[in-house]
Amino acid sequence: MSPGPTFWIGADPGGRGNFGIAILIGDEEPQTASVDCADEALDFVRAHVHRTPVGVGVDAPLWWSSGPSGDRHADQWLRHTYGLGGGQVQAANSLRGAALIQGAMFVQRIREAYPGVQVTESHPTALLNALMGNDWATFSARFHVNAMPRNQHERDAIIAAVAAREAFTGNWTHDLGKTRLAGEQDPGQYWLAPVYYYWPES
Repeated sequence: MSPGPTFWIGADPGGRGNFGIAILIGDEEPQTASVDCADEALDFVRAHVHRTPVGVGVDAPLWWSSGPSGDRHADQWLRHTYGLGGGQVQAANSLRGAALIQGAMFVQRIREAYPGVQVTESHPTALLNALMGNDWATFSARFHVNAMPRNQHERDAIIAAVAAREAFTGNWTHDLGKTRLAGEQDPGQYWLAPVYYYWPES
């Protein structure tokens, strides 16, 4: 890949027309799109950049649990710590298939294109609600994002890209995947590994 500015990718997996994808390069306005699937999201990335991203943020549960409701310690911690309801931080069993399948497939596909790229899970809606009062202006000012998203999917993809930037530049060091329930996969050792779940300290 040719040298150039570092950049980060954010993905908000969903179904037809609802898969948000974002490319974040410095203080430039993020490049975003709403596509149909993981393959189209990767096509968008490859059409706009020609080098390896520093990191990728994905708004989907990237490791799973065999316990009740497929619930994970990370999700329980977010609900308890910030008073978020189950509708805001859902157990995996209650999610639609696109978030689960397209999220995992996007990680696989982007690593096929960019071997070894680092990946962090993110939860844009929870982050906005817990720390930003559900206010995009507050988020964009704090994290220096020059954008007015066209829809929620592209907004969440931008936030996921910011999570990747903050995680892999060392600004966020709290990895929610380090503490797990007995039935959870180890995100450092299972078939999609390694993945992380970095979260701001405050």
